[in-house]
Amino acid sequence: MTGIDKVVAIRVASLADLARLASTMASRLIVMPVYRFRMGERVYYFVQASFKDYYKLYGLPIVYYYSQPASDDVPDDRAKYILIKADMTGEEVEVSPQARTGYVVVPIVNLSSKPPHLPDELD
Repeated sequence: MTGIDKVVAIRVASLADLARLASTMASRLIVMPVYRFRMGERVYYFVQASFKDYYKLYGLPIVYYYSQPASDDVPDDRAKYILIKADMTGEEVEVSPQARTGYVVVPIVNLSSKPPHLPDELD
């Protein structure tokens, strides 16, 4: 084995976009965690998915991610969940130290470093 192949990385426009993507599986009672790590002066959130039946590339691994300056983020030891709530008044997305009733709760898994299968160059 020559190493781990890199995945296709797609940057989403906001943390809310990533939360909506992760929460889509909640209706099927499948938890899709959001993984989080720091690299340099940025913090990265990502979810892993696969394209199914994409021509002959069955199972093509894709990572959807969002990054922001590390100084704007909740500290590692407190960032445990992304909460998302959508109703007639609009959408609310936040990073929280605890779950809250009435929200779709997406767990955050904090990683100690960038996983080797992610591309080295992430913006």
